[in-house]
Formats: sequence, structure tokens, C-alpha cells
Amino acid sequence: MSDSPRPDDLPEAPTGYAALPPSYAAPTGASGPAGVPSSTTATARSSLRTLLAAVAIVAVVAAVVLAAWRLGSPPVVAQPAPPAPSATPVVPIPTPTATQSAPVTADYPPALRDFYTQQVAWSPCSDNAKHECGTMQVPVDYADPAGGRFTLALRKAPATDPSRRIGSLVINPGGPGGSGVEYAQYSSFVFSPEVRAAYDIVGFDPRGIGASSPVRCLGNPDMDLLFSDDPTPDSAAERTKLLADVDAITERCATRGGDRAMHMSTAEVARDMDVMRVLLGDERLNFFGGSYGTFLGAMYADAFPKKVGRMVLDSAMSPNQTEQQEMTYDIQGFESSIDAFIDWCVARPDCALGNDKGSARQKIVDLLDAVEQHGLSTSKPGLTTIGEGWVGFSIFMCLYSDSSWPTLNRGLAQALTGSGDVLLAKGMSVVERNASGAYAPTTYLQAMIPVRCADWPRSSSDPSLAADQAKAKKDHPLWARMTGELYDNCRTWPTTGRTPKGTTLAAGAAPILVIGNERDPATPIGGTKQLAKDLASGVLLTSDHDGHGTYYAGNPCVDSAVDGYLLRGTAPADGSTC
Repeated sequence: MSDSPRPDDLPEAPTGYAALPPSYAAPTGASGPAGVPSSTTATARSSLRTLLAAVAIVAVVAAVVLAAWRLGSPPVVAQPAPPAPSATPVVPIPTPTATQSAPVTADYPPALRDFYTQQVAWSPCSDNAKHECGTMQVPVDYADPAGGRFTLALRKAPATDPSRRIGSLVINPGGPGGSGVEYAQYSSFVFSPEVRAAYDIVGFDPRGIGASSPVRCLGNPDMDLLFSDDPTPDSAAERTKLLADVDAITERCATRGGDRAMHMSTAEVARDMDVMRVLLGDERLNFFGGSYGTFLGAMYADAFPKKVGRMVLDSAMSPNQTEQQEMTYDIQGFESSIDAFIDWCVARPDCALGNDKGSARQKIVDLLDAVEQHGLSTSKPGLTTIGEGWVGFSIFMCLYSDSSWPTLNRGLAQALTGSGDVLLAKGMSVVERNASGAYAPTTYLQAMIPVRCADWPRSSSDPSLAADQAKAKKDHPLWARMTGELYDNCRTWPTTGRTPKGTTLAAGAAPILVIGNERDPATPIGGTKQLAKDLASGVLLTSDHDGHGTYYAGNPCVDSAVDGYLLRGTAPADGSTC
């Protein structure tokens, strides 16, 4: 791990995708064991994976933006690992169809025939002739397939060794709001050479997101307001303003988004993926989902259990999570991640928090309290002063990967002098806000309200839960400041949210591999373990590492286990650790 802040984290660096390198191929001559690249390849991959912060966003409760939301990216954890756990054959996973031209069983509803029988016109992508781009159509409302349609953008990185081709591997980076098209664009950095040789890597932008008939329901002022409001109100007046602003933003999003915004649920995206499976020529869906993409994978498996092929859910969360469970997991994930950072920092002579682990946490609490009162000055036009919203969000983002710890150390040191340039640059890079105040059209913030309000039930008004929340905030003061006010940000959304089943998911599905890091601030390991348990055929593999994102992130043990599953249909023993 480099001791220097990342270039894209610094104030002078460009924000958004302008910071990405022009070439995406691994360095010539890179070699190494399966799933373990050479040092040169690993350095290039590590750099790019962290730059992809806005590509693979994860849903986590980040009240610094809106109290019930979370967001993030799959970073790199470049640490040594023990040998892979011995692979244990599980229930055989049928080998996927070997060619796209193979017939696929026609078991779709007759009313959806036009969608399941359409043709995808693939053509070379403009930025990489080796990749193929195309589109497909799905109904806005599956209950009214003759009505409006979403046009979904697809990108395919064909199997590099056609003689070894197994089938398609559909991928989703999370968010909600992450672009699967961009995820596939950089597939050589996020999947091993062996997996890329055997699968067509297929990414797509979910309905209403990215290049898939995008629903853009928030303006730049709306998104700035999410960060500028005080996330930890100290008075009734401050709380009233916060809730009024959130309610107004949610209501504006519903009005601007219209009918399409009412149909951006993950359950509907799962149905889109089944149409995609047939169009790709696969009898079963092979899928890799990261972060919120694990929620999508679980929803697909529950809706189409007999169509599940080889499915990997990395850094997971369960559709069955209750508010109480989510809060418990959040605290565990945050506490373990901040402790890991503090342990690293206080061992350094230049640690912004000093060398006393016992007082380091309180120094961050005191800093956030001071920021709430006085703000931090910055050199960014239009944001000459930032408050607790931007600062807390940026600190949280730096916990997603140990590669960002040096940046966090520098940002905290600068903040203690009253300046917020480093932290602001980090936050702006994640949400794709440029110096002039414009957010990229692809920012995942556009999808957060429509998807979140469709996917989760409205927050409970149970007094016992409110008491539990109050006690948790008192017992965990730093977490409380990072999480902010707990409230229902969907109360002005016109449709009701999904009701979790609360029972076993995907009964009858083939084995599903669920993986996660022990110290993940975004999708805490508690949620990953719960998903593996909730899935009838879930197989759990945990990694004793920090950060968010497990596969192909520096742990050869995990890489070997995942590759063995995807390539040979065997999974490690349930409960294995790396």
C-alpha cells in the first residue's frame, strides 16, 4: 500500500471519469499464477479499481447524504492471504450452454413473447472494437407489457478463448445506480484471465440508469442540498428543516421521474435479467453481483430459482434484513473499519490523530462537532465552505479501501487546520461533481430515491426501534455522527415499498457462492452471513481483510475459490475463510 494520497483524491485532480486512463488493457508481458497477477499488473489493476468508485456504488445507510442511504465502491485490498480452502464438490451445477446459438427453453409468459424473442444487434463498441455493444427492450410495467418500454444498454467482452467458452456471465456492480456497461468495459481489471477466457462478460445499465432510458429526477441544486444540510440536527428547528428538505427532494424526484421512476425496482430489474438470459442463449443465468448487485442476484434467484446457474454474490446484503438487523450490522461494519484505520494510523509518525489509539476516535468526533459549528474552508468555486455532510461522507468513502487510508490521514490533518480540500475532492470524485457544481448525468445519486423507495418498506414507527436507535447513537458517538439522523426518506414517495419475505430465499436453486470481507464498512459481514443463510443453497466464504469488495482484490485464496466455482462448478465448503 502506498503511503501517498491517491491522485484522484487530491484537490487538483480531475473528478469523474476524466481521471480514468485512456487504455484499459493489462500491461504487456504481465504474468503470474491463476488469479494472482504480476506486481506490475496488480499495481495497474489496483489503481484502476479505486478510480472506478462511481462505477461500482453500493447501497449502505449514509445519512450524511440521506439518513437511510448508503453508497460506495469496491476497492482493492492488497494483502497476502493463506492458500485457498479446499474445494468441496456441492450439488452439481449444470454446464451452461456452450454457444449463443443453442436453443433456449421457451417457458416465458405468452404476453412477453415479443421481449423474449427479440434480437440483440451487437456491433463493435466505439471505444474498443474487441467489445460488442447492443440494446434490448423491456416493458416499463410487466403488468402492462403493451405499454411503454425501457431500452437497456448492453456491453459484452467476448470470451478470450472461444474453445473454452462456458457461456455468458452477467455482471452488476451495485449502487443502486452503478453502470454495468462501464463495469464490463473494465472487465480485464476485475475478473481473472481464466474467467475472461471462459465467459462472455456482459454488463448492462439497469432500467432508468446510465444509458438505459435514464430517469434523471434530481437537479444539481437537489444533490448539493443532500450534502449541505446538517445531518445531525441539534434542535427541533434544525430537524424540521432537514426533514422538510428531504421530503421536498423526494417529491420533486417523483414528479420529474413520472411513471418510469415508479418502475425502477430491483424486482423488475431481475425480470429484465431473465429476458437477457434468453437473448444471450443461456438456459441458466450465470451472474456476478457486487454490493447492491448481491441484492439483485438474490431477487433473481428467488424469482427464478430453476434458472440459476453459477452465481457469485460479493459483499452482500439480504433482502430479508430488518431495520434492527441493518443497524446492528452497520455499527459492526463501521466500528471494525474505523478501528483498522486507527490501528494503521497511530503506528505512523505522521498520524493526524496522534499515537494514542484510545483518544484517536474522540478526535474525529470532536472534529465533526467543530465542523458542524464552523465548517471547513475550501478552494473549490461554489463550495468555499463545507459542513458535516460532505466531511462525514468523504471520511466514510475513504474507509472503503486501505488504499485510501493515506488520503484520509492527509484529509484529517488538513481538516484539523480548518481546510477541507482533500476530503471534498474525495467526495466530489465519488459522486461525480465537477468544480463548477455540475453532477455527471451518470451519477448514481439519480437512482437512489426511485430504487430505494421501491426496494425497502417504509421505516417503522415502532417506539422500541426508536429507543434502540437512540441507545445505539449514545453508545457509538462516532457512528452516530457518520450516520446522522435516522428517518424515513421515502415518506413522500407515491408508491409503497417492497415487503420482505422474511423466509428462505431461492428454494430449489443451484448452489450460490456468497463472499465478503470481515471488515467491510459498506456491506458489513453480518449482512453477508445473513444472505448466505437466507438463501436455501447459499455457500459462505469470508475473507479476513479490510474494505469493500472481495474477489480479485488482492487475496489469491478468494480468487482461487471463486474461479474454481465459476470454471468448474465446485464451491468451497460452506463457512470457509481466507
